[in-house]
Amino acid sequence: MPRSRVSLFSWIVAGSFILAVILRLVDQFNLIATPPDLPNSNMVSRTLDSSAYFHAIWPVFLWTNLLFGIGFLAVVAFAFNVAASARVLGGMPTFKSLIAAGGVIGAIASIIPIGAAEAKVFVQYCDCGFKETEVVSQLWAQMVSEDIANWFLRVAGVLLAIALVALVREASSLVPPTLRTWTYLTAIALVLAPVIATTELLTPDAVDLLTSLTAAILVPVWAVWLARSVDAQAGPQADASA
Repeated sequence: MPRSRVSLFSWIVAGSFILAVILRLVDQFNLIATPPDLPNSNMVSRTLDSSAYFHAIWPVFLWTNLLFGIGFLAVVAFAFNVAASARVLGGMPTFKSLIAAGGVIGAIASIIPIGAAEAKVFVQYCDCGFKETEVVSQLWAQMVSEDIANWFLRVAGVLLAIALVALVREASSLVPPTLRTWTYLTAIALVLAPVIATTELLTPDAVDLLTSLTAAILVPVWAVWLARSVDAQAGPQADASA
C-alpha cells in the first residue's frame, strides 16, 4: 500500500526533530570537536583562540538548526494534510491557523542562530587596531540575535501547544483516547519548556533536557500516531465513497 501524504509528512517531522536532537547531543558531548581549554583567557582571547573549534563544529551547528527548521515547516504541511485527509466538519480552522503560525515562527527562530554565528566562524578580523572591538561587537550581536531566536521559539512552543488542544476539540474523532492523552502531554511539555526558561525555575540544563525529550520523543510519536489514525479512518471513507 503506498504511503499517504499524511504519513509521509509525519515521518519527515519525526526524522527532522530526532536527527536535530542527535546532532545537538553530538555537539554537547564534544563527539566531533572539543573546545579548547582556556580557563584564564578573557572573552576576546577565548574567541580568537577557538577559531579552529568553531570551524570544526560548524557543520554540526548548521545542520542541527536546519533540521529543526525543516521539522517546524514539516509540522505545518503535516497539519494541513491531516485536515485535508480527515474531512472534518468545519475544516479545523483553529488547529491549522495556530500550527501555521507556530511552525513558521519556529522555523524562523531555527534559522536566526545560523546567520548570527556565521560571521564569527568565517569573517576574518582586520589588523587595523580594532580587533578587540570587532570581537566584542560581534559577540554581543550574536547574543542579542540568539535571545530573539529563543523568544521566538518560546512563542512557537505555546502556539503549537494550543494547536494540539484545538486538534482534540475540533477533531475528536481523529484522536482516540490514548492518543488524546499523549497529545495533551505533548502540549504540556511544549508550554512547560518556555515557562521554565522564562521564569528560571530550573537550570538551563533541565530546560534543554525537556526540550530534547519533547523534540525527539513526544512530537515524533504524536505525529506518526496521528497519521496512522487519520489513514485508518480515511480508508473506510474511501471505500464507502467508491
